[in-house]
Amino acid sequence: MRSIRFASFAVALLTLASCAPSQGEYEKVQTAVQGSPALQRAVLKDCLAARWTKSELEAGALLLSVPVNKVQTLTCKRMVSALASGRLTYADVRASQPTVNLIKIMQGR
Repeated sequence: MRSIRFASFAVALLTLASCAPSQGEYEKVQTAVQGSPALQRAVLKDCLAARWTKSELEAGALLLSVPVNKVQTLTCKRMVSALASGRLTYADVRASQPTVNLIKIMQGR
């Protein structure tokens, strides 16, 4: 259960920059998610269960160019997919500001 919470933590955009895992922890979670569709679904479910503030959702709507009610679902799906594919790097998670790669992932590019 700790791995699922940790992985969803790595997926939630707004918490990525504030409290990132160590590189070793990140790599372990990424490897686990890459090899387990069930874990991917669990991480996605956990990400979708998180409570995002109205201002976070509004900012996401601007960044993603989607309605506010689709922001969390779309962001979580894209982040889990990027984590599993290896596109979401430790540098993206560790950065104090969103990286170009992270923005591209969120926008589905």
